[in-house]
Amino acid sequence: MITKRQQQILNLIISLYTQTHKAVGSKALMTSISASSATIRNDMKTLETLGFIQKEHTSSGRVPSVTGYKYFVENFLKPGKLDNNDVYQVMKRFDGEFYKLDVLYQQAAQILSDMTGFSAFILNVSLKNQILSKFDIVQLDSHSAMAVMTLDTGLVKTMQFSLPRSMTLDDLTTFKFISDERLVGKRILDIHYSLLTEIPQVAQKYFVMTTDVLQLFDHVFSDLFKENLISAGRQNLLEYSDDVVSLYKILMDDEAIIHEIRDTVSDDEIRSVKFDSSLTENHQISKNITLMTQQFVVPYRGLGTLALMGPVDLDYQKVVSTMDLVAKILTMKLSDYYRYLDGNHYEVI
Repeated sequence: MITKRQQQILNLIISLYTQTHKAVGSKALMTSISASSATIRNDMKTLETLGFIQKEHTSSGRVPSVTGYKYFVENFLKPGKLDNNDVYQVMKRFDGEFYKLDVLYQQAAQILSDMTGFSAFILNVSLKNQILSKFDIVQLDSHSAMAVMTLDTGLVKTMQFSLPRSMTLDDLTTFKFISDERLVGKRILDIHYSLLTEIPQVAQKYFVMTTDVLQLFDHVFSDLFKENLISAGRQNLLEYSDDVVSLYKILMDDEAIIHEIRDTVSDDEIRSVKFDSSLTENHQISKNITLMTQQFVVPYRGLGTLALMGPVDLDYQKVVSTMDLVAKILTMKLSDYYRYLDGNHYEVI
């Protein structure tokens, strides 16, 4: 679509602009591009016509457009080398033992946010790929109990509940028996389907009054179908928008952010970038924000996702390199965590 020299000019303009946030003129490119100033100006005019760069009203130089950033990301962006001090800082902050999955993920999100200055998010393996590996009920007193649900990723979810008046403690034992027989070992989404189809039929075989029992099933397992969004530095994004109120509402909507991240992740590529976030399609801030995602390996369980929301004119090379480093070290720490988990057969709650 564009010549090799025009590619070099576009890449250099993006690199210089993300470092200085000042418009780039042809003279600034001459030391790196083997061509005359007139030739470079002609190439810049072509890039502007194609919509890859644009002119600022206050300067004769050019700045990258959203289209230019998108072309750069899709064609040239690869992880590069980070400063040795940055690598050291990331590794140092991951130092130590982690005995809870959420604590490890929270640390990774905080590191990513601190290293970039933007809003960082982490999602575990998609619910469609997680399995309920264990189900326990802990009796609290004669009228209440707590369900403890352990997923194969090591995540433990708890749900406290009161025993319906129509149910006895023997009924609660039957409740656990049905859960073990019909739900343990299944994927989360299959459990959702079973609660709608299979469980009502099974309940009729064991209980005379099924209404309270089915409501209890829905209540106890409802938390399984809610993804947990780990985040750090959500407020960092506010300084990049003129519509702070609207952006704040978006940043507080976990469900919308989770949907946006899942929609951005590509099954074919380890990282993805989205410039036209549907989160902000009804607001002016949409043109100023980009969403970057990178998947990381959760050993023997699947893929988790790192996500970063920042301004369109961020330093993509450095951000991608940082995300790549965090993803790799996070996978290493997860390997240690699962060795501990498999050896102890439980997560410290």
